[in-house]
Amino acid sequence: MTSILQTAPTICRIGDDLTAYLDGLIEKSRILNISLFSSISFKTSFSDPLAILEKLHHNNEPHCYFEKATDDFAIACGGYLSHHSCKGPYRFQLAKDWSNELLQSVERAGDAPIAGSGPTIFLTASFEAEIANNSQSTLTVFLPEWQVVQQGGEHIIILNTQINPGSVANRIQKDLNDRLDSMMGLRNEKVSDQNSHVIRLGEPRENFEYKQGVVRALNAIDAGELSKIVLARQLTFDLSSDLSPFAIAHGLRARFPDCHAFSLSLPEQGTWVGASPETLACIRGLSLRTEALAGSAPRGPSAGKDAHWGKTILAREKEVREHRLVIESIIRRLSSAGITSIQEGLPRLLRLANLQHVRTPLQGKLPEGLHPFDVLSTLHPTPAMGGTPRSLALAKLAEIEKAPRGLYSGVAGWMDAKGRAEFIVPIRCGRIKQSSLTLFAGAGIVEGSIPENEKSETDWKLQAMLEVITGSPNLPS
Repeated sequence: MTSILQTAPTICRIGDDLTAYLDGLIEKSRILNISLFSSISFKTSFSDPLAILEKLHHNNEPHCYFEKATDDFAIACGGYLSHHSCKGPYRFQLAKDWSNELLQSVERAGDAPIAGSGPTIFLTASFEAEIANNSQSTLTVFLPEWQVVQQGGEHIIILNTQINPGSVANRIQKDLNDRLDSMMGLRNEKVSDQNSHVIRLGEPRENFEYKQGVVRALNAIDAGELSKIVLARQLTFDLSSDLSPFAIAHGLRARFPDCHAFSLSLPEQGTWVGASPETLACIRGLSLRTEALAGSAPRGPSAGKDAHWGKTILAREKEVREHRLVIESIIRRLSSAGITSIQEGLPRLLRLANLQHVRTPLQGKLPEGLHPFDVLSTLHPTPAMGGTPRSLALAKLAEIEKAPRGLYSGVAGWMDAKGRAEFIVPIRCGRIKQSSLTLFAGAGIVEGSIPENEKSETDWKLQAMLEVITGSPNLPS
C-alpha cells in the first residue's frame, strides 16, 4: 500500500496543508473498502489541557483529564471517535483485543516525542468486574476525538478523524483548521476557581454504619478468613446548585501537586473528580513502575508533631504489617505474570497537604509481548484497595458495603500507540451527578485496627474534597 499512501509528515504544525496526505488516506480507504482513522499530532505553544477541556466540554460528553504537577505532566481528551465497553472477569483481555485491532487501523502523522502523544487509548474501569443484577458495563476504552498533552516544554495537540471511502480531503483539512483555531484560542484562558463560589452541603447519607462495618471485618480477620480488608465509605449529599468538576480539579491540582488530579466522565454515569496519590502502573518500554501505598496519618501542626506522626506510621506494628501485606501481594502478582527483576525501594513518607502515607516504590522488567492491560488485570485490585486473600476480601467487602463503588478504587489512565502507559487508582474523589454529590474514602483493616480510629482516617481522607468544595475540611454536622 506504499504506492497509495503518501509518506506521513514527521512534523506537523498548525497551518500546514495536509490535503495531499489526506487524499492518500482516502484513496487507501476506497481501495480497501474500509474505514481508517487518521491521528495527527501538532506541535504548539503553551496550552493548559484542563483549560481547553473546560471550554470544549459539552454536557454528558465523555472526557478524561490527568495531571501531576510535580512531574510537569498533564493530558486531557474529549469525545468518542471509537469506543468499546465490556464487563466480566475477562474485561481487560477484551479491552486489549479491541485496542490492538483499533490501533492497526490508525494512520499516524506528526511526531509523538512524549508519552501520551500520538494516537492514545483511554481506559476507565470500575472497581467491580461486574455488578450483580445490573447490565451496566464496568470498563470502557476509547479513541478520543481530540487530546492535548504537555510535559516540560513540549505541548502537543492530537486530532483524530475517521476516514471513509467517500471522505473529501479539503473538508477534513477545513475541519482540522477550525478545531485547531478553537483550541489555540483557548490556550491562555484560566480554569474557573471553585473557591469563588463555595458550595454548602447538608448532612450526608451513608451506605452503612462504618464502625459497625469495621467490627464485622475484624471478626472475619480474627476467625482467620482474611489478613486485610479495605472498607470504603460513600457519603451522598443533595445539591441545590451545580458543581464544576473542572474548577474542583483546578483547586486540587494546586493544593496536591504530588497527586494525580483527575476528572473522568462517561455518558449517563456522572463525572468523577479527585486527586489520587496512587500510581497503579507506569510503563515505558519494558520498564514497569508501581508502588505500595498503605498506612495513613494526619499532618502535624508543628515540625516535631509532623515528624512524630510520620515516624509512627513507619514503625508502628499495625501500619508495618498492613504495608508489608500490600508489598508482598504486589510482588507475587507481578511474578506470576512473568515480570522479572522486581526491585523494592525503601519505604518513604509521601507528605501531602492534609495527610502523610507510607509509600514503597517497586520496579520490574516486562517480558516481551506483555500488554499494559495484562499488567492492569494482574494488579487490580491491589490489597490497598480490596484486601487479601483477594477473592475472600472482595466478597466480604461487597457484603458489608452494600453499594457498588463504581470508578472509586478502580482503574483509569491511558496507553499510547508506542506502548507508553500510565494508570492511576481513582481515590480521594467524588462523583457528581445532576442533583447529588457522593464522596468516597476508605481505610485498610488488619488485626489491631480500632473502629473509631479507622473512621477518623476516612474523615482525614475526605478533607481534600471537602475543603475545595465547601471551603472547610470538616464534614457538615
